[in-house]
Amino acid sequence: MNSARIEVDLGPRSYPIVIGSGLLATLGKTLRAHGLRQTDAFVITNPQVGGLYFESVRAALEAADFRRMVRHEIPTSEEGKNWDEFSGTCAALLAAFPDTGSVPLVILLGGGVVGDLGGFAAGVFRRGVPFVQIPTTLLAAVDSSVGGKVAVNFGGVKNIMGIFNQPRLVVCDLELLRTLDPREVRSGTSEVIKYGAVCSASLFDQLEGEDLEKLLAREPAVLTDIVAQCVALKARVVEQDEFDKKGIRNVLNFGHTIGHALELSAEYALTHGEAIAIGMIAATRLAVKLGVCAPAFLERLQPLIERAGLPISFADQPGLFDRVVRAMQMDKKFRDGKNVFVLPTTVGAWQQVENVDWALVHEAVRSVFH
Repeated sequence: MNSARIEVDLGPRSYPIVIGSGLLATLGKTLRAHGLRQTDAFVITNPQVGGLYFESVRAALEAADFRRMVRHEIPTSEEGKNWDEFSGTCAALLAAFPDTGSVPLVILLGGGVVGDLGGFAAGVFRRGVPFVQIPTTLLAAVDSSVGGKVAVNFGGVKNIMGIFNQPRLVVCDLELLRTLDPREVRSGTSEVIKYGAVCSASLFDQLEGEDLEKLLAREPAVLTDIVAQCVALKARVVEQDEFDKKGIRNVLNFGHTIGHALELSAEYALTHGEAIAIGMIAATRLAVKLGVCAPAFLERLQPLIERAGLPISFADQPGLFDRVVRAMQMDKKFRDGKNVFVLPTTVGAWQQVENVDWALVHEAVRSVFH
């Protein structure tokens, strides 16, 4: 399988995710085929990705009669996903399109940072202009480009300022992953393992075979297959709980409660995927301690994370534990002072556990420091 198309069925906000290779060259035609009639485009990207792919995007848009294309760059790293950069992006949108009659199509060419910040800016500029996601990292392809959660970090809390804003289309050109740094490929694999661990036993089995290494090597057929599986899993979850009100979307947070806190507290020494890998280990140890899952699950998960070249622990440093616990207490899932954890039960299944004894949570966090 070298191409796939997955629909996210959200009634009037429905959209497709198109997955394949060489899709950038026909981007303009694809946009027109999906009813996007704008003639102005505002492309949000970062310096590295923009340097590699902006000209291809520009040429494809020109061929489809786009008249004006504005390029706006934000920093590559998670540290750049902040209020100042968001404000600067909104200012750039207004400067480029001051006339209320001109509604640009916002194109997000990059990884999760570009997608999160750019989707938020598109959602608030003129109370919302259409946007298209073009993920350029494995992590964005399998996870963050789908589902409409867009946000920035603020006040030391990850993704605390944001909205729900669905794209009109996601164009996932797997050719763009060829230029990814190997560390970023490994980072994206963390989210793939997450999907297998709590959503799909068959995907987990597939990764335990030889396909994890084939994914890391970016073998086209395996890459297409696994990205399509992850996107389909996420699409089904989002369709049931678009606005994260029913608790169904919480499954996507396996490893994220502790992982996000560690990512922030370690001041981004870890990539998102690396922090989530450690978070999955901590959450699973907590699940074993609570009797929610058998030790055999951890005995399968840990070797898979290690095979992906991802960490299972992080070097301790003064004050780190306290910073992680403080950051966790700001978690958006926590309600009425009660903590909430997504814990695995068996491979491919999960349950939500509330009000876990903080002493056990602290023990799980300490267990991943060395």
